[in-house]
Amino acid sequence: MGVNKGDVLIIPAPNNKHKNDDNKMTIHWQQSFRQKDGDYYVLVAKNKSQGNAKVPFYIQSDWYNEQGFNTASSMRRADDDNYELTIDNRHQYGSTNIWGQNQFIVWHDKDRKPYADRFLEKGFLTGGTKTASEVVRILSGDAADAIQNTGGSIAQKIEVIGGSFIGIPLKTF
Repeated sequence: MGVNKGDVLIIPAPNNKHKNDDNKMTIHWQQSFRQKDGDYYVLVAKNKSQGNAKVPFYIQSDWYNEQGFNTASSMRRADDDNYELTIDNRHQYGSTNIWGQNQFIVWHDKDRKPYADRFLEKGFLTGGTKTASEVVRILSGDAADAIQNTGGSIAQKIEVIGGSFIGIPLKTF
């Protein structure tokens, strides 16, 4: 099940429980023949519109704060630990393959142009944190057990993809 424009995601609130360095990664990419990088928090959201299906959610690090969440027009407080976010054309998505399977959502300044595969960076995803492990399970779909049992195969696959200079662009909803 993918995320669609108009879906409502439940996003963990930017508090000490979720906003920590264990959930932060730096994305590197080439843009206009220059090396670029940006920090993102990696979260696990729930798609309220589709039975609370779990969705990896990347947010530009300087946007992940109470002030930004309280002023975003597509965002509303759900409870003390969560916000609801309606997916619209301000959000982008990528997937683990060219067929659009195993989506993840990216909310950032769209002037940033990293390819989707940059968000599958092996250092973070193989780092062993609770969030990283959950993201790998979600993105690997039915093959989660097989991937975890093969150890390096997902890391090798991500390294090959991430090391290239071309890739699949993020798509806008």
